[in-house]
Amino acid sequence: MHRVAIHRAEQVDGEGADPLAPTSLTDEIVLRLENAILEGVYPPGTRLRQDELCVRFGVSRTPVREALRTLQARNLVEVMANRGATVRIPSRKDAAELYDVRAELEGYACELAARSPTPQLLGALSVAQGRLDRLVARVQRSGSASPSVQVQMHRANEEFHRTIHRAVGNDRLVAMIEQLEHSFPTEYIGPAMTGADEVWALNAGEHAEVRDAIARSDGASARERMRSHVLHLSAVVLRYLDARGFWR
Repeated sequence: MHRVAIHRAEQVDGEGADPLAPTSLTDEIVLRLENAILEGVYPPGTRLRQDELCVRFGVSRTPVREALRTLQARNLVEVMANRGATVRIPSRKDAAELYDVRAELEGYACELAARSPTPQLLGALSVAQGRLDRLVARVQRSGSASPSVQVQMHRANEEFHRTIHRAVGNDRLVAMIEQLEHSFPTEYIGPAMTGADEVWALNAGEHAEVRDAIARSDGASARERMRSHVLHLSAVVLRYLDARGFWR
C-alpha cells in the first residue's frame, strides 16, 4: 500500500508552495494553518498575528480573520479582543468523545433517511459521491493532493453527508451533528495521514455502502455503516495525532 503525499503546512513559508486559489482563500488558509498546528509547527501558546499571516499568504485581513474564526470554532485557536489569536488544543479525551457522539448521531440520521429514500435523495447522493470519486481517483493517479484538491475533497465529502442530513427533516439533529463536525478537524487532515487504500475506503468505499443501505431502505444497516465510517475516521485521526505527540 503506497502512501499518498499531501502538501503540508510547512510549505507556507517556503518557495514552491502551492498558490492560494482565489475562490477559496479562507478555506485554504484554514487548511494550511490547521495542518501546521496538527504537525506541531505552531505549538500550543503560539501567537498567530494577523499582519504576519497576511504577508505570509499574500492576502488581505478579511480571509485571515475568517480563517482564525473557523479555527476557533474547531477549538484550535483562542481569539481574544485586542490580543489576537493563540494556538490551543483540546484533550485527546475530548476529541475521542466528540467522534463517538458524532458516530451515533450520524448513524441515526442515516436510519431516518432510509425510511423513505426518494429518487431525489439517491440521485443527489450519487452526484455528490461521483464528484468525490473523481477527486479520489485523481489523487491516486498522481500520488499527491494539493491544498486546492484537499479543499475540493472536503466540500464533496461534506455534500454527501449534508445530502443525508437534509433528507432527515430533523433540524435539531442536524444542528447537533454540524456543531460536532465543526468542533475538531476531520476531513481536511484525513487524506494527509493515510495510504491510498484508506483514502479510497474513507471517501468512496464506505460512502457507497451507506448509499446502498439507504437505497434498500435498510435502516439498521445504514445506521451501522455510517457509524462505522465515522469511527474509522476517528481511529485514523487519533492514530495520526498520537504518532506525532500532539497531546503532549
